Amino acid sequence: MKARALFLTIATVLLLSGCAQSSQKYAANKDVGAYFTVPTKWIKINERSLHKAEVAGADAAGREKASLVLWQEAYTKHPLISAKEIFGINPTEHPIAFTRVRQLTMAESNGVSLNSLRDLIIPVTKLYAGESSVVSDFVLLDDEEMIEKGARGVRTTFSFTPPGSKNETVKQTALISDDRTTLYFFIVRCSTKCFKANTEEIDKISDSFTVRGVR
Repeated sequence: MKARALFLTIATVLLLSGCAQSSQKYAANKDVGAYFTVPTKWIKINERSLHKAEVAGADAAGREKASLVLWQEAYTKHPLISAKEIFGINPTEHPIAFTRVRQLTMAESNGVSLNSLRDLIIPVTKLYAGESSVVSDFVLLDDEEMIEKGARGVRTTFSFTPPGSKNETVKQTALISDDRTTLYFFIVRCSTKCFKANTEEIDKISDSFTVRGVR
């Protein structure tokens, strides 16, 4: 009886462990030393589609930055969200998660600061100081410095309304490698209504983003 009880206990533990593992899937790149997790039901957007959407209509500076990308992946909770929407500023009605790791140019490496990391999508620092009006309804919700094993930077959460669109909320993590050569960027965003409805899930995804750096 004791042996049978022990067997059932082990089987139960393994079953529960398997269920726990299957609830999340990993997005990882060993070459850049970064990873994050999303729920298994989230859908990965084709990487070729991401690159195509990124360079479409980009100027020379934009194409140069695209050529320096080492890794990028995007996931969404809704199958109809496209790569084009990943790079757009307008909010989606379902959460999206996007990471990009790229090499920095010499000028970027020399000039990077916590404020420049905050300003990767919109000029957060100028909007917070009331020195910009490129978007409306800007609110800084949270801002904290981040130190990872292989990089350091800042995580910023903010909301704003793009011109002619709905209010959206962005949870953004931007880190620079210790040798100041690589930018690690990760966002989870959607409309503010969507963000509030999915806050727990979004926070879990954002907290999972980890940078170990190149070994």
